[in-house]
Amino acid sequence: MKKYIFAIIGLVILGACSSDDNGSQAINLNNLIGKWYLKGGTTNGGAFENYNHECVTSKDYQEFFANGDLDFVGHDVECEVNDTDSSQWSISGNILTVSNQEFDPMIYSYEYTIESITSEELRLKETVEIPGGTETRIIYMTRN
Repeated sequence: MKKYIFAIIGLVILGACSSDDNGSQAINLNNLIGKWYLKGGTTNGGAFENYNHECVTSKDYQEFFANGDLDFVGHDVECEVNDTDSSQWSISGNILTVSNQEFDPMIYSYEYTIESITSEELRLKETVEIPGGTETRIIYMTRN
């Protein structure tokens, strides 16, 4: 499950921008704070794939806190919380960094480019090296 979360996170956060006709907001701490529900994403410009929420009434989400904490909460088919993961986040320009440098057993750090953020949608881009080339993932999250 955590593999999917990191893939989804890789598809979130937008480049620095100001308000415009599509409702984009400036990228800053205040616009990211709160719950973002996982919607889905694309890989290498392919077809959009919906995130599979196992519970119909309680969606999996990422919650950004003002102190730099980031929590993932996942639900099983009985709608019970069955997966949680805590990490830290920071933002510099349009780059979102998610890491858990202080926790074992798996230490990680991922960087995402914030492609866009509105009051209702967050879109992140992650580029990763894989055997045989590069993979670009776009992650979509929503407020509801």
